[in-house]
Amino acid sequence: MSTHTMFKGATGVLMALASVLVISPAGAQSWPVRSIRFVVPFPAAGGADLAARVAGQHLSEALRQPIVIENRPGANGNIGAEAVARGSADGYTFVVGSSANITTNPLLFKLDWDPLTELVPVAMLSVNPMFLFVNPAVVPVNTLQELIAYAKSKKGDLDYAHGGDGSPAHMATELLMMSAGFTMVPIQYKGGTPGVNDVVGGRVGVMFAAAPTVMPHARAGRLRLIATTQARRSLAAPDLPTVAESGYPDFDVFIWNMLLAPAQMPPAIIQRMNAEINRLVVTPEVRETLGRQGAEPMPLDPAALKALVKADYERWARVVKVAGIKVQ
Repeated sequence: MSTHTMFKGATGVLMALASVLVISPAGAQSWPVRSIRFVVPFPAAGGADLAARVAGQHLSEALRQPIVIENRPGANGNIGAEAVARGSADGYTFVVGSSANITTNPLLFKLDWDPLTELVPVAMLSVNPMFLFVNPAVVPVNTLQELIAYAKSKKGDLDYAHGGDGSPAHMATELLMMSAGFTMVPIQYKGGTPGVNDVVGGRVGVMFAAAPTVMPHARAGRLRLIATTQARRSLAAPDLPTVAESGYPDFDVFIWNMLLAPAQMPPAIIQRMNAEINRLVVTPEVRETLGRQGAEPMPLDPAALKALVKADYERWARVVKVAGIKVQ
């Protein structure tokens, strides 16, 4: 599913706020009466943590209740997510999920729970497109088509960096190679930043990464941006073409940070939270705050979010199978 299609429902979602408040059952109308907890199953200062704190700050004003951010990292985001899924569905505990712990973990790990059925999407907090970039001294190309031709000429003898098996950069690179019919050699790092540093240092030539770790080096001329992964152009680099524009129209990949709830949470509370968050993420203040970190708003209703999660899972399942990806 492209982001263009999903955006069609955003306006209706924003207009629905008033009706949600009117038709909600009495229990939901009295909600919330105490503080609400956002569990972030990743370390502090990352993209998910930023999205939760930005949303939480403004949401607490709208709901007139504190939003408490609890970082509970571990097992690639699985520990915190499972705890919320198995916890109370009374409307006071949510979890911030991403493709890593919601759609990729079930494909790479043996879990005793199912993120796709035991959690339900509530609202999109932010999205982060990734950039494909090269060290021009190592890989002398300017466009995606040039990179593909260069990689094919090397007959598989070209390294690319990624931040771990099953990471967004790893999955995006494998998807691109599948789509364009070429191969490169993966070099794994413990996180995206060390990989970017090695591309800057010339030890590896190619990588996908999110804006915050890439843009400073690109502006300084140490890296060359080739394309962005989302179907629409990035607000952080509006002149940079997308992979879709460069010949692969179905390529639409981004890192998402989504608020999810236990599956049995009352629908009226989910609708209320969705409408409130969709309203605040498009305000100039929040857009600017997210933009400084390379993140963007993407308001969607719960049905569109559920479709996005399903499409992500199915896409990465194909990539994992074809590429033979296994966690080492």
